[in-house]
This record gives sequence, C-alpha cells and structure tokens, in this order.
Amino acid sequence: MEFRALRWAIVASQHRSLRQAAETLRIKQPTLSRSLRNLEHALGSKIFQRTNGGTQPTIEGEEFIEMPGVS
Repeated sequence: MEFRALRWAIVASQHRSLRQAAETLRIKQPTLSRSLRNLEHALGSKIFQRTNGGTQPTIEGEEFIEMPGVS
C-alpha cells in the first residue's frame, strides 16, 4: 500500500467527487479511480460508494480515513 494512495483517498473523501479530487491532486480521474480500487482491494473492503451524484466514503471508509495516522 502506498502513502500516495492513502493521501488520495483522504482528498477524495473531502471532495465527495472523484473529478474534483483529481483536479485538486492534478491527476487524471481514471488514475485516481484505479488507485482507489487498488486500495480497496488491498484492504479487502469497499471504502467508497460511487454514484452518479458523487463519491462518498462507506462506513468502513469513514472509519479507515479517521484512523489515527491516516488523516
């Protein structure tokens, strides 16, 4: 698991939009999306709920992002 993926997950959580998070991070949205999917796979848990209206952390995602040392 890369530190960059953790930072990107925090930014995605704050923006609630992968497009806006990617703009803030100055990366392409597909790159961010792929990184978050890889992070979810590594954790063995879905940490984001993706909808047409945006992206929100799941309960597990909120707990993960609020862990000491992560955010």
